Formats: sequence, structure tokens, C-alpha cells
Amino acid sequence: MPYKKLLAATILFLLMCCTLPVVAQSLIIDSLQRVLRNADPKMKPIAMAELARAGFEKNIDLSVKQARQAILLAKKMDDAGTNAFCYAAMGHLLMQKGQEKRASAYIDSAVKFATRSKNNPLAAYAWLRKGWLEFVRGDNDKAMIGLLKAEQLLEDQTDRRSLSYKVLINHYIAGIYAYGNDTLKQHKYAVTCFNTAQRSGMPDDLQLGYMTIAHSYFSAFERDTTRRNLLYTSLNYYRRATNLYQQKREKILIQSSASAIALNIANSYFKYFPLSYRDSTFKYVNIALDIARRTKSKEVIANCYGILSEYALREGNYKKAEQFLQTGIAELASLSGVDITRSRLMLGLANVAEKSGDISKALTYYKQYSAYYAKVFDAQKLAITQQLEEEYQSTQKENEIARLRERAEYNNRLNWLYVVIGSVGIISLGLLLSSYHFRLKASQKQKQLSEQEKEEAELLARLQQAEAQRLALEKQEVELQANLRNEESAKLQAQQELLQDRTEWLEKELLAGTLKIEEKNTILELLKEKTRVADSPTMARQIGRIINQNLRMDKNLDEQQQAFSNIHPSFFSSLQERADNSLTRLDLKYCAYILMRLDNKEVASRLGVEPKSIRMARYRLKQKLKLDKDVNLDHFIQSLEKAEQ
Repeated sequence: MPYKKLLAATILFLLMCCTLPVVAQSLIIDSLQRVLRNADPKMKPIAMAELARAGFEKNIDLSVKQARQAILLAKKMDDAGTNAFCYAAMGHLLMQKGQEKRASAYIDSAVKFATRSKNNPLAAYAWLRKGWLEFVRGDNDKAMIGLLKAEQLLEDQTDRRSLSYKVLINHYIAGIYAYGNDTLKQHKYAVTCFNTAQRSGMPDDLQLGYMTIAHSYFSAFERDTTRRNLLYTSLNYYRRATNLYQQKREKILIQSSASAIALNIANSYFKYFPLSYRDSTFKYVNIALDIARRTKSKEVIANCYGILSEYALREGNYKKAEQFLQTGIAELASLSGVDITRSRLMLGLANVAEKSGDISKALTYYKQYSAYYAKVFDAQKLAITQQLEEEYQSTQKENEIARLRERAEYNNRLNWLYVVIGSVGIISLGLLLSSYHFRLKASQKQKQLSEQEKEEAELLARLQQAEAQRLALEKQEVELQANLRNEESAKLQAQQELLQDRTEWLEKELLAGTLKIEEKNTILELLKEKTRVADSPTMARQIGRIINQNLRMDKNLDEQQQAFSNIHPSFFSSLQERADNSLTRLDLKYCAYILMRLDNKEVASRLGVEPKSIRMARYRLKQKLKLDKDVNLDHFIQSLEKAEQ
């Protein structure tokens, strides 16, 4: 029957047109609404478009409104990738509403934005929707161009969104080869689709992967129905898709895909299994009906009733077969664009009436079938006419572009000719100017040479004069150096005379001091003799102690003077130079005692002070002499004296 022949094609179309990227049904919608409320302004357009795509099965009008808001937000951002995604989402939704022309305009705009975008996943989605639109229109060549472009953009992408897009791309390409009866290439892309879905791990992707590979085996079986193992493998993958839906129903967005899968299983049992498998057929028909009623997939419902009517017809129950077909037609009453399905159901009713013997009713149904089919034919003619008109307009535009390009090339060649002529004129003028410039430069060069010779003569005269002056200066310098040497010699002689005078003076002073000390000692000795006969013993002891102390001091003074006389004369001047002339006479005396190798106690005894004062004096000396803490003052003074010697 014609109904049987067209049923499989209808199911395949449903499978291809009802698929979308991965998101969960209610959970993802709620999640996207939360994301939209808290999203960064830059991410809001994409979140809004995702929300629109997620809810199209529940409320297509609300989804279109949300997509329009997403586009308005995207326009404010002026980001090519975001605009491409939002326009592509709107194009898909409008196609679901049957507004093909508007959908095409939006998707074309999305592709234009995609060519300027650096965000590959967003650009890939625009090309994916372009390929999908051409696939639905039946232009497989253009569909392949869009899908392969999307696949190229996603080549290095491994995130879940990109994997979901790859699943869709391979699903659509497999569908293209299914319509082309190239089952080998269909199976190749179906396997890629399935493997990518497993990498993604998302329920919608897995469902689509099972469905795609199942249909590839089913297509191969239909080419050679003797290979029943292909049919069994196909049914196995279809069942796995159905089981996945039943296990993760709340996490699957595209519920209508599950109804199409169940319908395909039922159709397989109906076409290729005996009547004894009717329970299996009814099981999956009921699953398809249950899902289709919840997702409002009226066309799936109509096809389910078509299968049920075929079983009733096999059993000879014409009345029940007619009721099933009438129910299917009633399900399509509120839908537009499904005239081909109505025509098939009317043809089924005509066939049932004819077999039941009611020729009048069969003729009535056949007329209705013809009317619906005429609408389908007119719609196809209109679509073909529009397509031809679009192709004509496209050809006209291409021809106009070609003419404009030819004119541009002609103008370009003409411009090049003008450029060449102008260049030759400029070069000629340049050569004339260069010749004039060369002659002028030669004249100036000759003048410069004469001036240079004159300057060189003057310079030579100045050099000779400078040489004479230099010789005179050298002579003066020699005389000056001789005078300086004479003055230096006189200065040294004066210093020696001064040193001799100073030495004589010091000797006189030392002699005077010595005489004074001897006289003092004589007096003290006399005083000591007199105290021996003093009446007071205490007084005598005190006078004796004073005399003894003075004698010791005089002896010490004598030793000091002897030690000082052995010190190198430049020792003290070296110390003052080291300390920047900051040393007092007492400081120099401390340094002399240190040079004499006296310890702190001996120095304190000689100076009549506490040893503590001597330690403080040594500390101040190290500071004035700019010595580090770890440098020994005694070693430094001893080394300084050795250096002076």
C-alpha cells in the first residue's frame, strides 16, 4: 500500500527534524533561568537564546519571544559570535513554526556574523543551522557545505557544547547519505556520531547516537532484506535508545525524539515481522503515543494510528481500521503543513472502504485524498517556483557581481596605465632635475675645493705659528722646572736647619729639666734628713712618703723622657694624619705608652687615674683612628711605628 511505502520516510524525517543540542528538559530550563538571573551581562544573550531553544517543545511562541530578546541584547554587545548564535537560534525556532523564509533570513544573518567571529563554537553553531536548513529543504550539496564548515571549526574543540554540536553534525550528514542510499558513508558518520555521543555522555547526545546508528543498520537492511542480522542490530540500538529515555526521562530535553524512535521500532515489527509480533508492535506504538501526546507531536500520533489501522485491516476488522485512521486525521486537524500525512491517511481510508465493499465511501475518501495531494503538489510547485526564483535572483546577482568585477578590473587596468604614464613622466622629470642638480653640485664642489685649499694654507700657517709658540713654552717650562728644583733644594735645606735648631732646643730643654730635677732631688734629700730629727713621728712619715713618691715620679719622668727620645719623629705626625688632626696631647701620650708596651694598669699608675679610664681612652682612640672593632689597637700602633722606620 502507498501508506506503507511512505511511513518509513515520514519517520526518518521526524527523526532528523526533531533533534537539538544537549540540555535537560525541566532541569536545564530551571538551571538556565537561574543562570540568566545571575549571569554576567556579556553572557545574558547566549543564556537567553539557550533558554529559548530549551523550551520550544513546551511553548514555541514564548521561545520565539525569548530569542528576540536575546538578539536585542546581542546587538548592544556588538560581538559577532554572540550575534551569530542568537540569530541561528531564532532561525531554528522560526523553522519549527513553519516560517521557512524568515528562518532562512535569520540563519543567513547568523552565517555573516560567524564569518567575523573568533569564537569557533558559536560560529560553528551558525554553520550547523545553515546546513540543517538546507538539509530540511532537500538541497544536500549546500547542506554538506554548511555541516562540513561547522565540523572544521570544531576540529580542536573538546568541551561538552562542542561535542554536542559534533553529534548533531554527524547525525545530519548520516541522514544526507541515507537519502542518497549510500549506506556505507551513512554508517561511517553514524558510528562517528555514536562515538562522539559516548564521549559527551549527555542523555540527549546518547539518545541521538543510538538512534543514528540504529537507522544506519536499518537502511543497510532495507537494501538487502535477506541480511536479517542488520535488522536485529538496528532494533537493538533502537531499544537501547528507548531504555535510555525511560531511565533518564527527566534529564532529556527533546522528548519528541523518543516518540519517533518508538514509532520506528513499531514500524520495523509491522513491516518485517509476522502478525504474531503484533504485541511488540502495539507496545512501542503505545510508548510512541504516550510520549507524542505529552510533547504534542500530532504527526507521530497520526502515524501511530496508521500502523494500528493496518493491523486491524490485516485482521479484517474494517470498521476498527477506519476508526483508527479517522482518529489520526482528527489529531492533525489543528496542524498546518501536514497535508501530505492527511493525504496518506485519506488514501488509507479509501483503501479500507474499498476492501469493505463501500465503493461510494471509498470514492469520497479518494476525492479528499486527491484534494489534499493537490495541496501538497501546489505547495511543492510553489516551493520549487520560489526556489527557482531565488536561484534566478541569485544568478542575476552573481552576473551583476561578475559585470561589476569586470568593470572594476577594466578600471583597474586603466588606472595602471595612467600610473605607468605618470611614472614615466615623473622619471623623465626626475632625470632632468638630476642632471641639473649634478651640474650645480659639480660647480659647488669646485668652489668648495678652492675654498678648502685656501683654508688649508691658512691652517698650515697657523700650525707653524702654534709650533713656534709650543717650543717657546717648552723652553719656559724647562726654566720653570729648574727654578722649582732650586726652590725645593732651598726648602729642604731650611727644613734641615729648622730641625737642627729644634733638636738643639729640645736638648737644652731636656738638660734644664734634668738640672731642675737634680736640684729638686737635692732639696728633697735635705728635707728628708731634717725630718729624721722631727719631734712628730707622724709628720716625719708623711714628709718621707711625699719625698719617696716624688723621687719615684722623677725616676719615671726620666724613663719616659728616655723612651720618648727613642720614638721616631714622624710617628706622631702619621697618627694625626690618620685621625684628621683630631688627637690631643693626652691622646698622643696614650699612643706613646702603648708603643712602649705598657699595659693599662701601668699607664694608669703613671697618669694617676683608674684603669677604667684608660680603657675608655683606648676606645676613643680607636674611633678617632677609624679602626674597626676587630682591629687590635696595640698591633696597629706597633705596625705604624715599624712602617715609619
